[in-house]
Amino acid sequence: MRKKFERDVIQILKRFQYSVLQNKPTPEHMLDEIRMMKFKIKPIQGDISQINLKDGRFIEIIWSLGKMDEFFQKEVDHIAESQKETFFQFFNETYSTLQQKLNMLRIRAGQKGSPNSVLEMEIFKDNTHKGKSN
Repeated sequence: MRKKFERDVIQILKRFQYSVLQNKPTPEHMLDEIRMMKFKIKPIQGDISQINLKDGRFIEIIWSLGKMDEFFQKEVDHIAESQKETFFQFFNETYSTLQQKLNMLRIRAGQKGSPNSVLEMEIFKDNTHKGKSN
């Protein structure tokens, strides 16, 4: 039986913060990567056409969330059980911070609609795999 390759959680988190969160590409490059990540936006309440989906802050937050998800999926199986709590805590706190920033954005396009109108949307990654059916 082969033992999983385990890495130090602090080194992994430092590498993630430095290589991803502190060295963001241009907004155009982030937008291209977001498209490759297959994010979907589903309006739940309100008129989604009222918002500027190309707002730089919006793009940066969505890109960061996508990168976090990719990094988490890649690294979670390589973290020692004794260090997983630290790993999960970091991602929970970072995710919550980004979600709060996303919720506070004011990204209305122009002056359409009432400034007090409610807009609620769901943002998710489309993970449906297209495969051959037998």
